[in-house]
Amino acid sequence: MKFITEMELRNMYRMEPFASYMVEHGSRLTPEARQFLTDRQVAVSYGTQDQVQKQDQEQEPQPNPEQQVEKPDWRGRKLRCQMQSVSALFLLTGQELLERDVLLAQKVLELSRLFSALLKGEGDGISTADLSFQGCTGMIADVLFEDAGDCFEVTVFHIQLEKGREIALLHRLRSVLQELGLAVLEAAEGSPEEKPEESIIPGINYLINALSSLICRTTGGRTCQRQNPLHTAINS
Repeated sequence: MKFITEMELRNMYRMEPFASYMVEHGSRLTPEARQFLTDRQVAVSYGTQDQVQKQDQEQEPQPNPEQQVEKPDWRGRKLRCQMQSVSALFLLTGQELLERDVLLAQKVLELSRLFSALLKGEGDGISTADLSFQGCTGMIADVLFEDAGDCFEVTVFHIQLEKGREIALLHRLRSVLQELGLAVLEAAEGSPEEKPEESIIPGINYLINALSSLICRTTGGRTCQRQNPLHTAINS
């Protein structure tokens, strides 16, 4: 049991005079404290346990929204890590292709440099005139930056070809880029403001389409799987 002394009440009264005082549940006034309150005509009441708990809850400081620590953007961090993984895969693919097909490796490393430029924000407003891949028989220049999906589908049959290893490497790189495009859209979903990463979507589409064209040529194919007779034929 807690005893409330005259000295405690005197200090409280000196800081701010009061006309009523509630003795908390489980506490008692000393005779001197009781006399101190009587002399100053302070009304004394005795609180129950429920009243004390309610009073404690009311006195608890409410969190200030301005002082709350901002939660880390895990989705944004995940997206940046995925971008770094794609950059690494470009280099790994180019390095492995150097031992098999130097010309194909050079084209992949060129796409790698373009991807790095996109991540640095240097890809805005890129013209097809600045790019080596400017279309094929089934894809005109106007749609190079649009989502064409799996323009050339890779199956078990293609892996058995003479260039099967090269085809698999290009297909893996294309698949990871497709994943990255979805991750960018997911990170921007539900955000009231435009995410800067969202501006790289057209560039990612271009890289995917360029890889599809490389896969098609590596298989030795001459007829595009998505060729539309309404499109204007453009030789790559």
